[in-house]
Amino acid sequence: MKKCKYCQKEIDAKAKVCPYCKKKQRHIGRWILLSVLLVLILSAMFSGKKEDDFVKDYNQNQSVTYNNVVYSITKVERTKGTNMYFHAKDGYDYVKVTIKIENNTDEKISYNALDFQMVNGDGVEASFYSITAEDDVMLSSGQLDAGGIIEGVIVWEQKENDTNLKVRYYENVLFNNNYTFQWTLDL
Repeated sequence: MKKCKYCQKEIDAKAKVCPYCKKKQRHIGRWILLSVLLVLILSAMFSGKKEDDFVKDYNQNQSVTYNNVVYSITKVERTKGTNMYFHAKDGYDYVKVTIKIENNTDEKISYNALDFQMVNGDGVEASFYSITAEDDVMLSSGQLDAGGIIEGVIVWEQKENDTNLKVRYYENVLFNNNYTFQWTLDL
């Protein structure tokens, strides 16, 4: 037994029409659930650019446009460090990468140096080195207004003879193990 959705009198569980008020017993909950599932499936199938359509591997001299934000490497250099207090350890260099971010969206975006990781020839991925080798303007973190541009240096310490370095960008390094795109450095 179940209650009529309209008059609340008890009726047979299989009744399609209430014998008292003569109204059809609709199963709206099922239709709502089916509609929501259909919308989710269709939106997944037809949503904008698929991840597979986005090129993920670039050369150092190529700019990358992702979600209307342009990322580019403007300079790469190796140094032992000229600062009298900080020198790369024996067998290592500082690899200084200058990154430029141009916000071509209509809204403010966040940027963070921690979104950029370096992968060496051994496949070890590391965050930036916390001390700059020079007195460069470090890329840190902040907000970038629509139309804004920021450029700054990120430094990693890597083996002297490693020429297989890549800089990876993660849209969200905390919640995503897959990098969004990467540059292969020309060293």
